[in-house]
Amino acid sequence: MIRAYIFIAAISILQLGLPETALQQTALQKPVEDTLPAVSSCSSAKAGTARASILAKDNLFIIELNSISSAFKTDLKEHVVAFGKDSSGKMLVSPVSQGTGIGGTVPVIQRAFADLHNHTNSAAPGAGDLYGLIDINKNDTQYDTRFVLTATGIVYALLITDPAAAVLFNTLYPRQPPAFAGAPPAFPEQLVDEFRELKYQYDCTDEMAMAFILDKYHAGVALLKLDGNSDFKILITKTSVNNEVVSYTAVVCPG
Repeated sequence: MIRAYIFIAAISILQLGLPETALQQTALQKPVEDTLPAVSSCSSAKAGTARASILAKDNLFIIELNSISSAFKTDLKEHVVAFGKDSSGKMLVSPVSQGTGIGGTVPVIQRAFADLHNHTNSAAPGAGDLYGLIDINKNDTQYDTRFVLTATGIVYALLITDPAAAVLFNTLYPRQPPAFAGAPPAFPEQLVDEFRELKYQYDCTDEMAMAFILDKYHAGVALLKLDGNSDFKILITKTSVNNEVVSYTAVVCPG
């Protein structure tokens, strides 16, 4: 069974002028027409999510997570580590690379398969994180995961589930250049507008908007979030329509 967060954003597509609370009650109390992402959106990320959960429980990962958190508290900058493997398959961790207040450089390590960095605010993974991971995965499909620690302690991950789809997404929806030197790239204007609409018109969170964009545009990438049991859950955004009222709900894939 799909478990839902206690949050629903709703708005009338006809702009009926009803109070927000009335719109939310309408969406909650009456039968709705629900549209969920295709089953493949959950199933395609299942194996990679299981691997990410195993890594999240590994002592090396926990040490690096704490190290980056401590470093941020000291200098308020981003910090990055990369995870790789030696010839026998034993996990390796790079030295921590200090970045700036808005970005950083992923260290080089042999047989890299993932990286971890912190955000200096509470933001979920953004367009820069996404395009950066797609670029790396294009050259090495074993490198498929990017972990992000927010300033509030939430741990997310971007997981490449379909490398070919990720490359196609990168082609169809090329990034906008950074707004200023050192800043990350942004989504193209079309996706920026839709992202903002989800946030400011429908009251979606950043993670809801990102999960929605990834699924709608078949990015071949899943957004994961670490729960209290150190297990990653696949985030999706469910769309419901009731009497021409559209609502969005943050849910996690079952299983």
